[in-house]
Amino acid sequence: MFNNVALDIFIGLIFVFLLYSLMASILQEIIATRFAFRAKVLEKGILRMLEDGKTTGDIPYMDRIDGILHIFNLKNIMKGKTVAPWFYAHPLIKYLAEDNWYSKPAYISSSNFSKVMIDLLKGMDQPASQSLQAINDSIMNGWIHKIYLQKPDLANPAVKQLNKMNELEDNGTVQMSSSTAMFLQSLWQDSGADVTVFQAKLEQWFNDTMERTTGWFKKYTRIVLFVIGFALAFYFNVDSLAIRRILTNNRPAREQMVSMAIANHDNLNPGNILGKDSSLLDSTYKLVAADAEKANNVLGLGKPWKDTLSMWKDSLKCVDFHTRFNTLEQNTPALRDSIQILNDSLKLSIQLLKVVTAQKDSLKDPNDSIRITDSFRLADNIEILQQKIQNDKDTLAVFSAPMLKYNQIKFLKERSEYINQQVGNKWFLYGPNQAGGWETFFGWIITALAVMLGAPFWFDLLSKFISLRGTGTKIDASGSTSAIPAPVATAAATSTQSSNNNADQEAVG
Repeated sequence: MFNNVALDIFIGLIFVFLLYSLMASILQEIIATRFAFRAKVLEKGILRMLEDGKTTGDIPYMDRIDGILHIFNLKNIMKGKTVAPWFYAHPLIKYLAEDNWYSKPAYISSSNFSKVMIDLLKGMDQPASQSLQAINDSIMNGWIHKIYLQKPDLANPAVKQLNKMNELEDNGTVQMSSSTAMFLQSLWQDSGADVTVFQAKLEQWFNDTMERTTGWFKKYTRIVLFVIGFALAFYFNVDSLAIRRILTNNRPAREQMVSMAIANHDNLNPGNILGKDSSLLDSTYKLVAADAEKANNVLGLGKPWKDTLSMWKDSLKCVDFHTRFNTLEQNTPALRDSIQILNDSLKLSIQLLKVVTAQKDSLKDPNDSIRITDSFRLADNIEILQQKIQNDKDTLAVFSAPMLKYNQIKFLKERSEYINQQVGNKWFLYGPNQAGGWETFFGWIITALAVMLGAPFWFDLLSKFISLRGTGTKIDASGSTSAIPAPVATAAATSTQSSNNNADQEAVG
């Protein structure tokens, strides 16, 4: 068994990264479904193919920003395009979409793409005998034929876009961009004007572009994962630098984290969690969040110190805090003297009461008139002493209240000044194991970068480290230990974001 402190620290860190990567991946998958990321990335690929030269701006970095805005429905990249709307208005593509809200399909097969392109090039109303000539003319002239829509669905975004540009009024042609037209001419020449060969080349062009769009989808997903990861790191205070410090210096916490990693390893396989429908993702998220909360409790993360620090620091800003303290401090010597006198008087009265009570109890003979007289006299003395004791106690309580308040405020002041000296005005200080300021911020950034690598990466790495550690011991809450066999390392999925790993079933992502 290979087992040392450094290895356990790595296992603890990787386990935390795996938990929050799973949380982020589940949230990302839900967001991707709600915003139809795959359909939008596929749309960008189609635009790149059919509208080349009209999909980029003069400022390269703005193209990336536009891409992010597009996938979140904040920018319509179809606006102003002339060819791609006809592609999406084609009945074959239109009916692949779910509805007019999700109006663009997330997947298009290469055969469907080539069929739609052939229809646009030859015109859907051309007789079969003239198809070859119509295709040749369209390619040489660099145009496509419009589709006659007898009852246009103006609720469909593509048709709506065409209607705004008054493109539905006639059945003419639409000019393609020069780059797209030139590329189609090259494919047509390479195919020897053979429609079947040309169609195969169109399919190969589509497949090559879809390989690139898969990379685009992963790039956007990594950006979303980073944003989600940073939000989780801030909200749950997952400071990687603080975690490393805790695992290094706190042996019980380190052993509990290793135990949790080994015990929960098989249940955190991304291949069994990601790629599920929304309802399963929601329930799985709750389970992973519960494990993350347990890990936070072990490490003392979260923001448990925030309210305490705020209370101490705000106490120094209280308007009458110092005035009240100074007033009480000036009266403290006199209060102490009065309290001392009252305490001495009270002690003496209690002692006298005990003596008089004992004397009264010694008068046993009820027939002795002298003793009876003495008994009444002693009873009067006891009543007087009891009243005096009660008065002294009431007075002492009145004098002690300000003194107690003074001691409380003095403790608050000393504690506040100590924490203010230790903490100062550091930002982001939510736990006693954190340094606050920029260190905590960079700790969150490291967590977000780790989350961006994806849950499969951390699951695979955790499997290897646990396998390297060999058979370990599980430490439960009671402190007892039990042998745990080393789990078999499970190969992680190669894609973090895809909800469908079958390339034949999902073109993007």
